Amino acid sequence: MGGWQVISPRNHMVFTPLLASTCVGTLECRAVALSLTDIQPRLKEAWNKYFSADALAIDHDRKVVTCSDGSSEDNFEVAYDKLAIATGSQGSTFGIPGVEERAHFLRDVAHSSAIRKHLIANWNKANLPTVPRAERQRMLHVVIVGGGPTGVEFAGELSNFINKDLMRIDSERARDIRVTIVEGLQLLGNFDARLREYAADKLHKQGVHLVKSMVKEIRENELVLQNGDTVPYGICVWSTGVGPTNFTTSLHFAKTARGRIAVDDQLRVLVHPTEPEQHAPTTPSQVEPHNHEESSNAEFKPLGDIYALGDCSANVEGPLPALAQVAEQQGKYLAKQLNIEARAQKAKDKPPEWVPFKYRHLGSMALVGGSSAVIELGESNKPHLSMTGFKGWLAWRSAYLTRLGNMRNRLYVAFNWTLTFLLGRDVSSW
Repeated sequence: MGGWQVISPRNHMVFTPLLASTCVGTLECRAVALSLTDIQPRLKEAWNKYFSADALAIDHDRKVVTCSDGSSEDNFEVAYDKLAIATGSQGSTFGIPGVEERAHFLRDVAHSSAIRKHLIANWNKANLPTVPRAERQRMLHVVIVGGGPTGVEFAGELSNFINKDLMRIDSERARDIRVTIVEGLQLLGNFDARLREYAADKLHKQGVHLVKSMVKEIRENELVLQNGDTVPYGICVWSTGVGPTNFTTSLHFAKTARGRIAVDDQLRVLVHPTEPEQHAPTTPSQVEPHNHEESSNAEFKPLGDIYALGDCSANVEGPLPALAQVAEQQGKYLAKQLNIEARAQKAKDKPPEWVPFKYRHLGSMALVGGSSAVIELGESNKPHLSMTGFKGWLAWRSAYLTRLGNMRNRLYVAFNWTLTFLLGRDVSSW
């Protein structure tokens, strides 16, 4: 009996929409981490395998993936008949000096744990009598670079944590904490103007400062902006969007201008007949922040047995945003089409032609702090249903609670929310 194999360096998926809540203790980290075997129980079957490893390379001619477990120099190979690449993306630095070394990203449980630890450490150190006033102000300044949903939700959670919990512990120190969002374009740029204005006004009332500028460099204790201004910080959280991983850019497939694997409307990976990497960045640092991906597939040909989906890929004739709902719909589409093909082969029938993948945008949501959220439902080219304030917050919580992968995590999240409401957040550090 045939089986399928999963190669991943981590044995869980992270429910990223709730990740910002773990940075301040609204939720525990385990509440947003879902085990792969819970997501896909068939991994427990003997003929299916999970390899805790990093994929290093793909040899299309031999149909193998070279892998490493990271603990030894002995690499191993995993053979395939059909291959789906869904390696995601990483926080994009756009080659700006100091980002990798000095800023926190917010894409994984390890990131949120590091932010929480740093935040509490600065909170405690700022109370020492040996700390000068200027240094205290710097340590208590949290700067968020990027005004997308992740940056806005983290700012909202943090401001609520300050106003509700830290004010009860030490009101003077809590009043010294400053939260600043640095955004070069528009806050929540994918939302309509009314919702953007509402979010900006709500964050301002909660004490969040908005700075419209681009970052030129991150130094040890300060950000240098494009206009020459400097912004001292104690913690810098980098949330400017996503870019390709080193693995993605190393593959000898066609890529978009932003380094994503080029695919056609059936999610098949494309290659150039003579120049596999034509027009493609070969490292993540070569990706420009405002490159457009639109182009044509005419000069490329598809590989019939390798597919790419999610953040790591894009159809250059109509690139989709790097959103979880895109990856989810693509995953369901690919599984359905492969199952149809497998059933036809088993019955010795001619496999039917694949229908093109069509994305349906369900909407966007963002928490803006306290019991307020902004929600925009519906497809982008059609009339929207939008909600703000407490109604939006209720819809935000209800939607994400139902989207969690299993009952265990739903109970974790519901219990954490109830505990936070009744007793406040925990500020201990370990």
